[in-house]
Amino acid sequence: MPTLVLSDIHGNLPALEAVLKHARRYDYERVFFLGDAVGYYPDGDAVVSKLRELGALGVMGNHDAWMLTEDVLETDGYVIQILRWQSRRLSEENRAWLAALPWTRSEDAWLLVHGSPCDPFVYVDELDLAREGFGCSDARWIFHGHTHMAGAFTALDGPKGPWVRYKPFTDADNVLKIGPKARAMVNPGSVGQPRDGVPHAGYAFWDEASDTVRVHRVPYDIDAVARRVEEVGFPPALHQRLKKGR
Repeated sequence: MPTLVLSDIHGNLPALEAVLKHARRYDYERVFFLGDAVGYYPDGDAVVSKLRELGALGVMGNHDAWMLTEDVLETDGYVIQILRWQSRRLSEENRAWLAALPWTRSEDAWLLVHGSPCDPFVYVDELDLAREGFGCSDARWIFHGHTHMAGAFTALDGPKGPWVRYKPFTDADNVLKIGPKARAMVNPGSVGQPRDGVPHAGYAFWDEASDTVRVHRVPYDIDAVARRVEEVGFPPALHQRLKKGR
């Protein structure tokens, strides 16, 4: 089924709107969401509303979980302060939708998780962690986020375990096609706060029938986010991160 894949939106509504506009070129029939609708940027409630409107099949991210438990968290800092600010502005319907998200979701040949198939809080950012992740799931296609870095690990069975390779997706348009015996662990990149040096929103389109995924990097109005950050009094460094893509 043709599928739009989104991750790590983090309250960045202008980035999400740009991605959805770009994705109109695809006749997708469902939407996967890999966690972290909230955090960092001001429009978490609007982002969750949009995900609900899209009928997204989603999983819980660490920021989503932290916001839902912000009243009992023992840590502080601007990340938690922003989540508390967002929590007070989240509608009850959107809170219920977030709270109902599972940590993993799977069906047939695919698995959704925020971090690693072994642990949703683990950043899969090196080959050994990817190899471990493939060992925790039988799915041919694993979709994950968390690192905010667009790319894919691919695996083929070998005599001493899977051979694993990595391919980053930093171009405007990227394509990955796997063979019938291969598996893939795909990170579509972050919609709301990329960290791979490319200051453009990331998303993926997965065509299951052809075993192909396309990852796009979409420019958007970063200054509009800066105005919102200034308007609500969030740290200016959040705007600078968007400009640097770090």
